[in-house]
Amino acid sequence: MPPKLALLFCTVFVVFAFRWDQKRGATASKDLFWPSLWYMIVASKPIGVWLDLWGVPLPGGGGDATDGSIIDRLFYGILTVIGLRILSRRRFDWVAALRNNQWLTVFVAFMALSILWSQYPFVSLKRFVKVLGSIVMACVVLTEPDPLNAFTTVLRRCLYIHLPMSILCTRYFRDIGVSFDWGGTTSAWRGISTSKNTLGQIAMLGVVCFFWEVRQHWQQYKWRNLHMVYLLMAAYLLKGAGSISMTSVSVCVFALAIFLRIQALRDQPQAVGGFVKAVFIGLAALIVLVLTHSVVHFSQDSLFGKMITTFGRDITLTDRTFIWSDVYGAAAGKSLCGVGFGGFWIGRLANIPWNEKMTWVLGQAHSGYVDTYLQLGLVGGFLLAIVLFNSVPRLLASLADDFDFGCFRITLFLTIMFINITESTYLRGDHHLWLIFMIVLWKVPKPLEMATDPLTETRENHSGSDRIDGNCVPEIDGQPAGGRDQ
Repeated sequence: MPPKLALLFCTVFVVFAFRWDQKRGATASKDLFWPSLWYMIVASKPIGVWLDLWGVPLPGGGGDATDGSIIDRLFYGILTVIGLRILSRRRFDWVAALRNNQWLTVFVAFMALSILWSQYPFVSLKRFVKVLGSIVMACVVLTEPDPLNAFTTVLRRCLYIHLPMSILCTRYFRDIGVSFDWGGTTSAWRGISTSKNTLGQIAMLGVVCFFWEVRQHWQQYKWRNLHMVYLLMAAYLLKGAGSISMTSVSVCVFALAIFLRIQALRDQPQAVGGFVKAVFIGLAALIVLVLTHSVVHFSQDSLFGKMITTFGRDITLTDRTFIWSDVYGAAAGKSLCGVGFGGFWIGRLANIPWNEKMTWVLGQAHSGYVDTYLQLGLVGGFLLAIVLFNSVPRLLASLADDFDFGCFRITLFLTIMFINITESTYLRGDHHLWLIFMIVLWKVPKPLEMATDPLTETRENHSGSDRIDGNCVPEIDGQPAGGRDQ
């Protein structure tokens, strides 16, 4: 099939999915358009990258990694202002929110403070603005009358576009949807995401989200549920190119196992608490073990080495230990407070002596915990640990208010902790899992009053013509050159 014809069919299918969602009565406020737009972009490629792929001339383009993309900067800045406007109209109590999230507030405040000792403070400031914007978007979602519906709507809107378009690009637009290693010998699916790992995370969320949707509406739709097709798409993308990606599959199995176990214990709150705490302690122990391995390098014959090889991984965790050794050496003189938020990975500039002949440049340490140490030092790592430990009882308490939403939040909390052992999503305001992490962690006060606004008001008590549902998603264009700050 010609690629353009395949694109037309895929676009028609996406439009049909939104129309189907509308007809089944899925509703959400107009305000959710903006978090949906934010999430769609951070889950795919930056706008500047898309425009560059389509041959649209961009301002700047001098090749300086500290310049970033003006297009993306405007995008994130404008959406942050819109989000603040929505929260202001809802009379959001920021003082109460900060008081309810004291350790999380301290952690974010330390991120801001660390900009002062960053070698590239302007780059750090731009990246921190995106972190604040993601918090604003999370609060917009959480202050909806039905936070679970708001969250699943934002996620579903993205997946309606992301999954079929990613499959399309892996087959018909391979320059976009497929990546190769530096030798050009090994390929991996990345779809419309920035990497195969991000695509695997999106596929995992698709499996969890559409499994829930199919399960909830089984009596009504049976096998006629369109979400069954999307569930199969998500499972297909987990396969990856050539052979199954065990990393993506293991993350998906982990998330589903947590989700289903909590659902099975719905009527046993004490058992839920015991199960979640046991998984959290197990994860914490695994994190400590891997971080220890990143420093002392256990041998393949050690207990840890045998455990790793049993699960089909090599003792270097696919060369991650080599990366960690290099970055620890680069940050050795700033171990207490780090090099400053957003000040470590800046193209070829700072901290690692990149070989000029290299055709690739890393943008993360492939561990969220290592990246936190690099940027914020031991102090930042300690604060992150406090945030994680403090979140467990808060999330368990949220089950009493809304069990299903609490189940989602706990599942994603533990899954993101698990992902960050070998991938990095912490502290990255332009990463889709950071937005989800903020939705999971923030405990927000209920809005005092949903003030009226003729343009963006949630019309809970009005006719159906005054509402928008999960179908009303804008067409998304593009993103900034890889390895450049926005």
